[in-house]
Amino acid sequence: MNRIRVILLLWMLLLPAAAGAQCVIDVTSIENDVLAQYLDDSEYDTADYSYTNMSKYVPERSGICDKPKPVVFRWESSPLWKEIRLEIYDMTSMDGPVALYTVPTTTGCCYVYNLIPGRSYAYLLLGKNFSNSFPLEEGTFFVKGRRRMIRAPYVTNIRDFGGLRTEDGRMLRYGRLYRGAALDHIRGGERSPIITPDGIEVFRHTMHIGAEIDLRSAKELLLNDDNPANDMNNSMLGPDVEYYHLNIPDFGGVKSSHIYGKPIGQVVDCLSRGKNVYLHCAAGADRAGMLSFLLAAMAGVSENDLARDYEITSLAHGGSARHARSALGAYNYAPTIDYIKKNFEGKTFAEKVQNYLILKHDVTRAQIQTLQRILVE
Repeated sequence: MNRIRVILLLWMLLLPAAAGAQCVIDVTSIENDVLAQYLDDSEYDTADYSYTNMSKYVPERSGICDKPKPVVFRWESSPLWKEIRLEIYDMTSMDGPVALYTVPTTTGCCYVYNLIPGRSYAYLLLGKNFSNSFPLEEGTFFVKGRRRMIRAPYVTNIRDFGGLRTEDGRMLRYGRLYRGAALDHIRGGERSPIITPDGIEVFRHTMHIGAEIDLRSAKELLLNDDNPANDMNNSMLGPDVEYYHLNIPDFGGVKSSHIYGKPIGQVVDCLSRGKNVYLHCAAGADRAGMLSFLLAAMAGVSENDLARDYEITSLAHGGSARHARSALGAYNYAPTIDYIKKNFEGKTFAEKVQNYLILKHDVTRAQIQTLQRILVE
C-alpha cells in the first residue's frame, strides 16, 4: 500500500510540471515566412504575363526557402522521466499515429514537419521511465497553410500538388501526387545517393510513395556507360517502390509533340492503382515543372494557382527568379501560356490544356477524367 501511495504522489507531482498549459499552439501555420509573403502578394492578372512578383522573394542561396515551418511542441522537462514520446494523429481518420517522436526528456521540445494544411490533429505526450509509459498531456491543434512543402534531408524543391485551387473553386487532394528534385546524383562518373535514411523515412512513411517517375535522360543516369553498378533499375526508396524512367528532353518545349503523353499516362495509371507518385527530373524545375504544370492544368487548376506553383521553384534555387510566369524561352512560362491559348479551343484555360494534350500528346479523355476523379475533391 505504501508503494502505491508513493507512485501516486510522484505522478501527481510530475503531471503539472510536464503538462500544464497546452504544449502546442492551437492554430499553427506551416508556411515559411518567405512563401507566405509571396502568396499574399501574387494574385495575378491572367491577361498580362509580362510581370512577376517572385523577383523580390528569391533567396540569395539555395535550399533555405523551399521547406515548411515545423509545428513546435514544448513542455517542461522533468528528471523523473527517461524520455518523452509524442504521438500525432490525423483527426480525419484516427487510424493510428501519423507521426511518432521519441526525445530525451531534458530536450523540452519537438519539431514536427510535413503535416497537411487544413487538417485538425490530436496529440498525446507520454513520459517513459524504465518500462512504464504514462500520459502527460493530450490535446488538439489545427494546421494552416496554402501549400504543402515537404522537408526531407538534402532533397530539394519537394511539394504536394494538394491545395491547388481549380477554376470552379474546388481543390486538389493532398497526399497523392508530389514533385521535386532527384534522390541521387552523379559524381566522378558514379551514382551516389542524395537522400538519407531519414529522408527515405519521410518518402515511405509520411508521403507513402509507391511509384517514382524519373524524367532525366539516359546520359544523366549513366545508362550508357560500362559500369553496371550505375544502372538505375530500382528506386532509391526501395525495391518495392515502382520505378519508371520516362525521359522528357531537356528544354524540349511545349510545342513539341508526343513528349508528355507517356509520363502523364504513367502518373494516371499509378494513381488509379492506389500508388502515391513522386515525379522529378534533376532539380525538379524545368522538366518536372512543365509536366507538373500540365498535370495540374489538366485537373482543372486555375491560371493563378498554376503560375504561383510554377514560380515557387524559384524559392529552391537562389540567385534569380528563373522560374517566373513572365519568363521567356523554350520551357518557360509566358510562351507556353500564349501558345496554348492561341492554338487550342476551350471555354476555360483547363479545357484548352486538355485539348492540347489530346491533340499533341495522345492523352485520352478517359485519362483526364480519371486524374480529375482521383485528385479533385
